[in-house]
Amino acid sequence: MSAQKDTQSAKEQEKLKAIPLQSFLKYANAFYLSIGMLAYDHKYSQKWKEVLLHWTFIAQMVNLNTVLVSELIYVFLAIGKGSNFLEATMNLSFIGFVIVGDLKIWYISRQRKRLTQVVSRLEELHPEGLAQQEPYNIGYHLSGYSRYSIFYFGMHMVLIWTYNLYWAVYYLVCDFWLGMRQFERMLPYYCWVPWDWSTGYSYYFMYISQNIGGQACLSGQLAADMLMCALVTLVVMHFIRLSAHIEGHVAGIGPFQRDLEFLQATVAYHQSLIHLCQDINEIFGVSLLSNFVSSSFIICFVGFQMTIGSKIDNLVMLVLFLFCAMVQVFMIATHAQRLVDASEQIGQAVYNHDWFRADLRYRKMLILIIKRAQQPSRLKATMFLNISLVTVSDLLQLSYKFFALLRTMYVN
Repeated sequence: MSAQKDTQSAKEQEKLKAIPLQSFLKYANAFYLSIGMLAYDHKYSQKWKEVLLHWTFIAQMVNLNTVLVSELIYVFLAIGKGSNFLEATMNLSFIGFVIVGDLKIWYISRQRKRLTQVVSRLEELHPEGLAQQEPYNIGYHLSGYSRYSIFYFGMHMVLIWTYNLYWAVYYLVCDFWLGMRQFERMLPYYCWVPWDWSTGYSYYFMYISQNIGGQACLSGQLAADMLMCALVTLVVMHFIRLSAHIEGHVAGIGPFQRDLEFLQATVAYHQSLIHLCQDINEIFGVSLLSNFVSSSFIICFVGFQMTIGSKIDNLVMLVLFLFCAMVQVFMIATHAQRLVDASEQIGQAVYNHDWFRADLRYRKMLILIIKRAQQPSRLKATMFLNISLVTVSDLLQLSYKFFALLRTMYVN
């Protein structure tokens, strides 16, 4: 009896040391919770917490879209009057960023049921014990994903709060350090409202509202990208494990039934990973498309602002904005390329494993697996774009064309 308890206790301790699936999703979940959103159903969630998150989400979205409308009105008025062209083009970069964030939040919230199914299926595939996790090299994949994620959201947090707090720091320096009581009050983002926001408490209300809206938009963007990259990392991990499992199999040393059962399990595992990739594309396809379209415009507008001459403080913020847009594109493209490489490796693993002494029927079935593996799993921005590192060069070419057009319009 005592030995049985010790064995059970050892198993429980082993599970505690093992890396849970949620370790890959914690960064995305944290940013979604900051705007009151749950991307998928969580176990053991309490009703009162869901109600609180629901109303927090509504308040955040109302504030974010109010800020967006005020920025759009400013741009339309500036273009209509033919004045403040430079400020309008700078605002277009912010507006593109906000619209993409809005779209991601709305679309991912509509995919909650499907995301829950994807996470549940990955939990079923996820090895529980430390011994079972060792062949998957989970620690390596988690550490790699964590480094990408921390750098990614760290850069964007620096960007957004450099914009948000610039004028607050400017106010403190002028008022408390230099003793200047007369200076122009500014907001982080150009906007239009039907009252004078620069006087009284209205200024502080507008400033705080824009800060909260900017952070909400950023959280929606970061969470969607990191959640997708986390799911892709997990699928890549399973593809690599499947390749190693196939290469380690020695066929033909036992009865044909043994090899047939191996093939059945392999094909079922491979099919489940392919279906997961298809679901990830259907969930994040619109988000990916908006990412790459908006990034081309943002790179274009920010590059235009940098070339026409700006103050040093604006130039620093523009460089940060441009760098973050490039980091976003490279992070997504890198994960997409890893998915392509890992899924293509299945066919190579089938060819490399010891099949020479196997039954003829077994060898014929291997041809079908290799043929299927020659169509690699990819991240797709809907039907319009297959994403890989090659996509980055295409994006930069498109951004340069828009930049040249905008520059010509400004000079003429």
